[in-house]
Amino acid sequence: MKPKSVHQRYALKQQIDIAKQAETMRSLNTELKKSRELAEQLNQIAKQTEIKEGEASAMSLRSASWYAAIVQEQIETTENRNNFLQKEFDDNRKALAKALQKKNKSEEGWHQHQAIERANREEKFEQELANRKRASRRFGK
Repeated sequence: MKPKSVHQRYALKQQIDIAKQAETMRSLNTELKKSRELAEQLNQIAKQTEIKEGEASAMSLRSASWYAAIVQEQIETTENRNNFLQKEFDDNRKALAKALQKKNKSEEGWHQHQAIERANREEKFEQELANRKRASRRFGK
């Protein structure tokens, strides 16, 4: 089996890096979806727990206010987490695009290297063929 060239190894390394980044992207995307769903649920809870006018005791007003404050705190935490995850997702997407460009460039270099090697082999073969023809003419006379 022919040993792999430096270009092939580098392209394979780039492919592994891309696979790792794609896996990170998938997990970030999953976490972002979960976090957005949680934010939506918390917003619905906040709407449901609004204090309604009418008959309400001081104790029910106090507990509703406390509960609303806790829900609001959770909403803020979730929004911050969403912002952080979105930023991480965007940064990872940019890094993945750069890695893909780098991989494509390394593969292009690999293909150029192969083409040069192929051309050198063909040229060498043609020179050997020409040398054989010359030698056979010399000995054939």
